[in-house]
This record gives sequence, structure tokens and C-alpha cells, in this order.
Amino acid sequence: MAEQKNQASIIELIQQMVSEGVPEEKIVQTLKELGVEPEKAKRLLLLGQADTFALLRSEIARIVVDDIEKEKPNLVKFISEEGEKAGQKSREKITTLVMQDVQKYEKAITGQSKSFQELIGDNVRKVTELSDRVKDALNELGEQVGQLKIDMDEMKIRGIGLRNRLIGLLLLLVGIAFLALDFYLFVTKFIPANAVISPDSLIVTLILALVGVTLVFLASAF
Repeated sequence: MAEQKNQASIIELIQQMVSEGVPEEKIVQTLKELGVEPEKAKRLLLLGQADTFALLRSEIARIVVDDIEKEKPNLVKFISEEGEKAGQKSREKITTLVMQDVQKYEKAITGQSKSFQELIGDNVRKVTELSDRVKDALNELGEQVGQLKIDMDEMKIRGIGLRNRLIGLLLLLVGIAFLALDFYLFVTKFIPANAVISPDSLIVTLILALVGVTLVFLASAF
């Protein structure tokens, strides 16, 4: 028992000397002076160093834990602030990207709307021009029909019977020919599913129909 107490006191002495930074040679020499054999002195030195290092590790761990606990509020605040900054940057980036997409979409829609309005404007202008041209053609045709009717009335008054009948037959045939041509153009230009109706073709069809009807009407007057 006394030997164990003596050994424990020697280990405590070794731990103290190790903690004070005493060189190993001097520690071994001190143990020899205390009557400890060299081999045993080396083993006791190892035990003392091991215990000292274990205590140091324990003390360091405790210091680290204490420091972490002390700095915990600051760490939490730092993490929160950094997280908020990162979140703000992410929101700003997402907002910028969304706004860019919206602007691109608005530009695309504006361009399409402008093109559609221009197309409508072109069609309106074409229809207006077509209406004016048809109106002029009808007026001119009406004047010609009126003049022709006057001429026919004069011919009737003069009593040219056979000649009038021939003229009436000729007008009827020509009128039928105009109507047949108009019907052919209508069937080939307007009925097919892939037909492209242009203002000029529409005007020609209307004029042919009016001329044909007018000639047939005039032929009946003879």
C-alpha cells in the first residue's frame, strides 16, 4: 500500500514537472535521485506524460466548449445575418430574372400586336380600294347601260325589227358567255379550300357578273 502511495506521489511529481516543461532527462535524473530504478523511472515517466496529456485534452475540450457557449449568441446572430443576406440576394436575382422574362414577353406581345394591327390596316385599305373600284365600275356600267337602252329605244322607234332581234340575240349570247366565264372563275378561284382571294380577282368576277346580267337584260328588251 505504501509503495502504491509512493508511486502515485511520484506520478503526481512527474505530471507537475511535465506541465512545467522540465526535460525528460532531468525528470529521469530526479527519479534516480529518489531511488527509482532507471527502467521503472521511464515507465513512470510514460504514465505521468499519458495522464498529463489526458488532462490537457480534457482541459482543452472544456475550454473549447466554454468558448463555444460564450460565442453561441454571436454565432447564431452571424449565421442568421448571413442567411438573410444570402436569401435577399437570391430573391433579388430571382426577381431580376422574372422581370427580364416579363419584359421579353411584353416585347414579343407588343410586336405581334403591332404586326396584327398593320395586317388589319392593310386589309381595310384593300377593301376600301376594292369598294371604290367596284363603285366606279358600277357607275360606268350604269351609264353605258342607260345609253344603250336609249339607243335601243330609238332603234325600236325607227322600226328596225329583224335587226333588233338579231342584236337582242347577239346580246343574249354575249351575256350568257360572260355569265359562263364568271361562273368558271368563281368555281376555280373561290370554291377550293386553298384558294387565295385577291381584290383584283374579286373585282373581275363582279364586273363579269354585272356585264352578263346587263346584256341578258338588254337582250330581253329587243
